[in-house]
Amino acid sequence: MAASTPSFSAAPSAAGYLYQARLALALCLKYVNTEASVEVGIERLDDVSFATNGTALELLQAKHHINRVASLTDKSVDLWKTLRVWSEAAAKDPSLPARTRLALVTTGSAPDHSAAGKLRPARTYPAGEVRDPKAATVLLEAVAEAGGNQELKAAYAAFLALGPTMRISLLSSIEILDNQPLVTDLGEAIEKELRLLAPRGQAAVARERLEGWWWPRVCKALIASPAESIAVLEIEAKLDDIRDGLKRDALVADQEHVDPPIDEIADYEGRPFVRQLKVVGVGGNRVEYAKRDYYRAFTQRSKWVREHLVFDGEIARYEQALIEEWQPRFQQMRDKIGDGGITDTARRHAGQELYSWVEADARFPFRTVSHRFLTVGSYHILANDMRVGWHPDFETACSDEEV
Repeated sequence: MAASTPSFSAAPSAAGYLYQARLALALCLKYVNTEASVEVGIERLDDVSFATNGTALELLQAKHHINRVASLTDKSVDLWKTLRVWSEAAAKDPSLPARTRLALVTTGSAPDHSAAGKLRPARTYPAGEVRDPKAATVLLEAVAEAGGNQELKAAYAAFLALGPTMRISLLSSIEILDNQPLVTDLGEAIEKELRLLAPRGQAAVARERLEGWWWPRVCKALIASPAESIAVLEIEAKLDDIRDGLKRDALVADQEHVDPPIDEIADYEGRPFVRQLKVVGVGGNRVEYAKRDYYRAFTQRSKWVREHLVFDGEIARYEQALIEEWQPRFQQMRDKIGDGGITDTARRHAGQELYSWVEADARFPFRTVSHRFLTVGSYHILANDMRVGWHPDFETACSDEEV
């Protein structure tokens, strides 16, 4: 009998915290190269906050729901918990609503005729409809005065404790951003912002590298006491580093130490490049190393192509350069052994010597990358296509080799 999923799973809460951190990154990109003094905070002034010189510009409450069933009705727990936070803040600092944008960012949905539905950003309403904080105030006052939900008693009291004018002022500063992407979908939002900041076609790679830096930076900010903010200037500096790394003349070889999957290795056993090695007597671990180099070179080159990091025809020109380095060495080998009277053992030995040059000495850079695995693996890719070989008669000898 299958075990049921425990009702006390912490997954929704964990996803909520991850959402705050990823949302903060997505939202702070709009300040990059525009507002140098802005700092972003997580669990500092609010769930997410943006401030300059200690003064809050934006305070955001983030509500993430994995199943998207949440609805911001006038009695919504999410809505009232948020209103309590901001009502108490406004009571302490009556200037807050006038100088700070307050936003409730939620994956849930606000019904069109609800108070939350009347507080969406003005630009989001269709023709003939307008944002209406006064009407929202009336609806929320009615809920607070009626009470009924003991869990929200403190929230009702905090809202009603504000004077009528302050309530309208508070709601006038609030924007409800509903139907927002889930935490797993925020990557697309980040990439959209990065399209103007990263080299053409590199937004996905830039996002991966930016988030790789962002998560440790957020952890450092959160464990500081008190929690510290992160300057937008830091993000700008990291983006500059990423842009430099993504320039078309600066390739990154990140497959150098990647091991091929076991099933991939097994599939290579009958490939031409493996037969090419066996026909000259290369075996054991050297064949396994060759498979590894083939896999790494193939995946690295494929990744560069997918990420649009190579020019049209650049790989073909690299392969042609490798072939032209091989051709005179191959011909020297054939001239040395001559046409007749030499044993097959001697031919295998000559082929091993040629392949040993590839293993030990052949290092031809692909643009700025000169890693061993790339040259050796690319030679195996060529050998797999029978465009180069090691045995003096590799084209016929390899086809006859039994695997």
